[in-house]
Amino acid sequence: MSMLLPLLMSVAFGAEADDRIQRAQLERVRAQVAGEVQLTAYDLLDELVLGWKTDPVFAEETAVVLADVTVPVGMGTGMQSLLENHLSEVLLRNPDTKMRLVHCPSCMATVVHSGPEGTVVSRGVDQPGVLEELGETDGKHALFIDIEAEGAWLVARARLTRLTPDLPIVWSRTLSTATSTPSLLRAADDLKSAEDARREYLQTLRGGGIVTIPLRFTIRSYASGFNSFGVGAPPFLWLQSGVELAPTDARAWMSSFIVGYAVVPQAYQGLMGQARFYRLLSGRARSLTRPDLYAFVGGSVMTVWGPSAGSFRNQALTADELLADSERNDPRATFPTIHFGADVRLGNRVGLSGFYETIPSLTNSQNLGEYIWFLGLPWQSFGVEVAFCF
Repeated sequence: MSMLLPLLMSVAFGAEADDRIQRAQLERVRAQVAGEVQLTAYDLLDELVLGWKTDPVFAEETAVVLADVTVPVGMGTGMQSLLENHLSEVLLRNPDTKMRLVHCPSCMATVVHSGPEGTVVSRGVDQPGVLEELGETDGKHALFIDIEAEGAWLVARARLTRLTPDLPIVWSRTLSTATSTPSLLRAADDLKSAEDARREYLQTLRGGGIVTIPLRFTIRSYASGFNSFGVGAPPFLWLQSGVELAPTDARAWMSSFIVGYAVVPQAYQGLMGQARFYRLLSGRARSLTRPDLYAFVGGSVMTVWGPSAGSFRNQALTADELLADSERNDPRATFPTIHFGADVRLGNRVGLSGFYETIPSLTNSQNLGEYIWFLGLPWQSFGVEVAFCF
């Protein structure tokens, strides 16, 4: 008997613990369901107000009393208060609905009416006598909202009535949505339909379309060579613009065709044409929430002139060449280039890229060194770009 008692106590304690765990799990599920129902109800109310914005019930601003908001059984007065507050906020932020919420103490007051049939306790809005007085003096309207759960659907029934004894309905609407449908979570001061929201989403995804206009600020630095004067090409500052194309909205592949101009007074001027091809590395499609990483390869043709253009030649600079350049017209050089690099894009609006560039016709130049050797070529230039896309 002494051994049986502890065993029975442990079983009882275990059953009690299981019961607490089950109650906690049920409470979490109930809270989750209540939250989903609340958001879905918000969505229905937003859709209701959006309808009043696009097609107002009244031609002029009209006083409306929020007479009653009912919620599904079991949701409690807490959700009722949340829905009332949400509807009031949305109406106040959208005055073009032509509905002005007003407070009606007589409507909300508790009224006791006694007669031969008995005593009736109700709100003023449910008493014909009170409504008759209101209709004669104020001419207000009352808004009734009923939110009901019907299977997997949440149904909102709204009606506007005149505050007269017979409560004539001047407008009514029924809206429904599945509780499993994600809510739009619309901003109270920027209501839009699901179609408009999808259109804006697609426009954002496209980044303004498959064609963008980039504006790039580029600086190219050149590795120092081994001429006797130790004179190399100075950094070149470029302003570039053109067109950037993507075959699909995903922008996994892109190409750009750019022209550019460089100038530093008393040093150099330059013109260029460039073509570049991009491949997205950070995913299958561009992201709306995080930066995108692209790899690119391209080529360009540059022509530069001015005192600093003398470095773009294969022969090492000599004193005679420097004197000759100073006596006659400024030296000019035209050459093709090949480059590769990486580009980080933020929302397809701002880009930051770095690249290496080689000048195939100047691979043996003693005036230019190299940053890296790759694919059997010296890459004499390193560049950084900041781009803004429009």
